[in-house]
Amino acid sequence: MVLKQINLTNFRNYSALTLDFDQRPTILVGNNAAGKSNLLEAIYLLSTTKSQRVDTEDELIKEGEKFCKVEGLLDDPETELLIIINEPSEEVTFRKKVMINGIGRRVVDFIGNLPAVIFYPSDINMVTGSPSLRRWHLDLGLAQVDPDYKKSLTQYEQFLTARNRILKKIREGKARVDELEYWTEELVSKGKVISDKRQDFFEFINGLETPLGGFKFEYLPSLVTVEKLAETNGREVAAAATLIGPHRDDFDIVIYDNVIPAKAGIYTNNGSPIKSGMTVEGGRNLAHYGSRGEQRTGTLAFKLAQLEYMAKILGKRPILLLDDVFSELDANHRAHVVEIVGKQQTIIATVELENIPKSFLDQSRILRVEDGKII
Repeated sequence: MVLKQINLTNFRNYSALTLDFDQRPTILVGNNAAGKSNLLEAIYLLSTTKSQRVDTEDELIKEGEKFCKVEGLLDDPETELLIIINEPSEEVTFRKKVMINGIGRRVVDFIGNLPAVIFYPSDINMVTGSPSLRRWHLDLGLAQVDPDYKKSLTQYEQFLTARNRILKKIREGKARVDELEYWTEELVSKGKVISDKRQDFFEFINGLETPLGGFKFEYLPSLVTVEKLAETNGREVAAAATLIGPHRDDFDIVIYDNVIPAKAGIYTNNGSPIKSGMTVEGGRNLAHYGSRGEQRTGTLAFKLAQLEYMAKILGKRPILLLDDVFSELDANHRAHVVEIVGKQQTIIATVELENIPKSFLDQSRILRVEDGKII
């Protein structure tokens, strides 16, 4: 999958931009606030229809304008993706429209046409932030490559909303407990699909040998069954909320200080198998006991593991988008990242080139970004 061209209109600090890409890695270099990260954000918007850098999509529209447009042209097969976002007003007929080859589509059908993995420095919040933020990162990766997961997740959220609405009515004396039955069964059915696929994901990435260090990703599922929901009925009615299920899932990023060769089948000190035939000692939860550098590297390790999983499912490698990835890595880790970024179309944003190995610079296309323009 290759992004051949991107066109921006009134997006962030870009009034208008047309930029062609080729197979070489692209390096965007420029000062802070020049527009490097905005360009990566636009590409990821084409991938997922979402941005993690804004509270509302109105912020994506250039100041003083009433709409923005992001258009991408893909190769193999040639496909045109388009997203238009309007500023809210009484005159507009839509807030956001997504189109493929000129035909309007649902967001759920748009996602996955341009698979991508992105890393921002702010993604360190995935380690230190709330479980919902970690699920957000997890879901955006899985939804791009697994239509069943995407469909089940959408349906689960609909059933969850409906079930919570009935719980609230029961608490107010406006509904009976037996009215939950249908929604409970559907919630359990879709929840099992989500949990199973998340479990498969974590088993796969924990079987990878991570070149960035001894990181493992511990899945903490909130498994949902009809029996478990029956046990929590009283508390759920009081809270007017469903208290268990994939919407309460979480995962930890754990670093192991000592990695010792051992026979296959040995388990970590928390009972998780090390599939690569290694056993580990001294596990530390990065959220509580990791330095900022370890948290940043652990986040990057998760994103690169996610990249490998997506490549396995798709049979082709997603685009890799990296923002300021080299500045806090040591030389050994930089070399490992360079080895990975050469495997697929990669676009990197950086303030300076000094931290990037020269051998990689020599094989890359380097573009300077200044005030929303490519120089």
